[in-house]
Amino acid sequence: MNRIIYLIIFSFFAFGASAQICPGEPGRLTWETYYDIFDDEIEQITALHSYPQKPDVTKTIFRIQSPINYGNFNGSRIRGYIYVPQETTVTFNVTGDDDTNFYLSTDELPENKVLLCYADGFTSVEQHDKFVSQTSGPVTLLPNVDYYFELLNAEATGGDHCSVYWQTDLVDPNNWTLITAGFIKDVGCTDPPCPEVGTPCDDGNPSTVDDIEDGFCNCKGNPQTSNTCVGERGLLEAYRFENIPGGDLNDLYEAPNYPGTPDFGYQLNQFSRPWSNEYQDFGEQVQAYLSVPVSGLYKFNVTGDDNTIMFLSSDDDPANKQAHFALVSSNSGMTEHDKFIFQTTAFLYLDANEYYYIELNFKHGSGGEHYSIFWQAPFTEADTWKRIPEVHFYDYACEVACIPAGTPCDDGDFFTNNDVYNDSCECVGTPCSGPDCDSPLANYIPYEKCSVTDQLDNNEDSNWLSCMKDENPNPNRDSSHWVMYDLGERYELHQSHVWNYNVANETARGFESVVIDYSDDGVVWNEFGQYNWPLAPGDSGYSGFSGPDFQATYARYILITTLDNSPDCKGIGKVSFTAVLCPLQGSACDDNDTNTINDIYDANCECIGKNIYENECDKLTLTLGDSTIFTDVYSAEEHVLSISDIANQNIVSMIGGAAVTLEPGFETGTETVFIASIDTCETQTSGLLADLTRAELIDLIKKQAQIDATIPLQVLQEKGSEEVIIKFFLKEPGPVKLAIKDANGNIVFNLLDNEFRNKGLFQKNINTRRFNSGSYTVEYSSGEEIHQKQLIASKP
Repeated sequence: MNRIIYLIIFSFFAFGASAQICPGEPGRLTWETYYDIFDDEIEQITALHSYPQKPDVTKTIFRIQSPINYGNFNGSRIRGYIYVPQETTVTFNVTGDDDTNFYLSTDELPENKVLLCYADGFTSVEQHDKFVSQTSGPVTLLPNVDYYFELLNAEATGGDHCSVYWQTDLVDPNNWTLITAGFIKDVGCTDPPCPEVGTPCDDGNPSTVDDIEDGFCNCKGNPQTSNTCVGERGLLEAYRFENIPGGDLNDLYEAPNYPGTPDFGYQLNQFSRPWSNEYQDFGEQVQAYLSVPVSGLYKFNVTGDDNTIMFLSSDDDPANKQAHFALVSSNSGMTEHDKFIFQTTAFLYLDANEYYYIELNFKHGSGGEHYSIFWQAPFTEADTWKRIPEVHFYDYACEVACIPAGTPCDDGDFFTNNDVYNDSCECVGTPCSGPDCDSPLANYIPYEKCSVTDQLDNNEDSNWLSCMKDENPNPNRDSSHWVMYDLGERYELHQSHVWNYNVANETARGFESVVIDYSDDGVVWNEFGQYNWPLAPGDSGYSGFSGPDFQATYARYILITTLDNSPDCKGIGKVSFTAVLCPLQGSACDDNDTNTINDIYDANCECIGKNIYENECDKLTLTLGDSTIFTDVYSAEEHVLSISDIANQNIVSMIGGAAVTLEPGFETGTETVFIASIDTCETQTSGLLADLTRAELIDLIKKQAQIDATIPLQVLQEKGSEEVIIKFFLKEPGPVKLAIKDANGNIVFNLLDNEFRNKGLFQKNINTRRFNSGSYTVEYSSGEEIHQKQLIASKP
């Protein structure tokens, strides 16, 4: 036993060790950038599965300063060595946009590096005193010593840059100067990069098939299995369940449409959902199998906003998913790994020749939303959390979730169009055709002859030019070249597209360094961000570039100001905005419905009025006393009584469920419109229920609830229908298991295996399109009670 434990621990630390490096060529460094980080946090860089082995771009530089305004949502690293010809005392200073850290080692070994100074917010390139943390204390450097350093920078949107300055008597003891070629060396002795993900290889295991590289220098094949639920490698599907109020997981578990009838499905390229503020009151479920490339110890961590839980089975059986879990019980930051005690599992031994069922449940109420599963693996840097890429996952092919046929989707294949769900609950598209189907041009849809396009020609008349700096509408800006867009009304702004100045041979007049401000009234301005725009090519078919996503910002005025100091004229082609009309909530409008009054915009930017013939049924009776009333709808479930005066030129509607009574003293002014009508508040029903009074209907509902409470499990379906309703009654809060078994007693679909906080009657809606025709058993268990009912599935 001691020998076995020793081998496991040795394997873990052997794979976790980093490669040894050494000082390389003097006078130069390598700048690396990594795409697709989630936010402007250093931890977002180290969480990338591509970091540090596979940068997306590298460039040679000759001082410790990155390229400026390179891109969005990217992380960058500069590493190397600093050396000095003689002993000196140095103070370091770092600037950056956004999050920037500078590490320095006590010698040439990377493992001895410490965080020396940092900027945890944006600074300008030469802004040295915005944060106290930007400047280090004095550091003594000795000659003939190569000091290893790293500079990390995380960028979200807007401008980006990072630089390291110093004050030293070797250059200038009183002013900040960049550390330049005479004091730096690149990194040498580096190992060759790992092969690309998906490269064919041989893992040396004859029992596996389809061996490929995983991007971490691990060759991994598919283990053989008799489990028919193990699906396609690299396919990781998420299902979204909408219109479920609350931010608690129990709200998701209790919802009728979970997990059988989601509203939307999409594919993930890692077990993560980036931050967004796109949806409210929804939940998601992700089910998959995990197969690790190396046997050893693994630890898992989950983050999310709001409730997020990860289940990991002890094997490939979902029934054992409670073996391991990680939980965020309210919300955490995207890389906030230690907010809750249950966020992280212990180290777990996983076998490379096995499949492990893994599941994530997520519930969000309001605000921004995100979730991620991280791991620390035998082949990753110790104590560093990594997001897990899709190459390690396999589709869970036994999900019950089924989205209605014809619902738009994305099948993940670039060479298909018009993707929709089919009758088998699968997302499929129409394949391209022709000899060049493997070319991106196969998906090109040509413009109709003489049709309008989004391309901009290179004629002067198609562009705007300013040749005199003028007073800026924003008093916080200097006189400059600027253009202000008045949209006419307040809009909710989303994506934008920009065409820079595109006159042939004059493209240098385009806007390059710009700042964008927005305003509701043209008086009070807010800065949205600063950007570095590419110049136009001067061609006749210029397509422009994607501008900033305004992320549902509300504004009427958009102000674009060039920050370029050039005395030359400055111009722009055009700008387009994706926008939704959204005046302030409560603003008057016209919903174009002659049957409504008092039309106003609501919080969702919709123009809604009160229907003059519709009873709001919000009170039992309503008495309007001896007073003047104005345009409005006055209604009650039973009786409206009035002795009021209607003001001149107003529209008043009185609606009673049983009667409207006008007592002596009721008067109407000149040019008024008065409507009195009866609109009952009885629930609209059909068939026999339509003949019931409201009181009788309520009594019937109560009696049905009493009956449901005596029946632990009900399976309701019409003969030949694919739609099934499953009802179960939970006597006390506790664990709930709901599964569907085949004729042999094997579980073919897991609906629930969760803890419920409430008791009472619950309902699940499912569709049997994923079922083979035949007889099934629905099994419900809570505590020691087990109940079963038959379900029949038949293909139409």
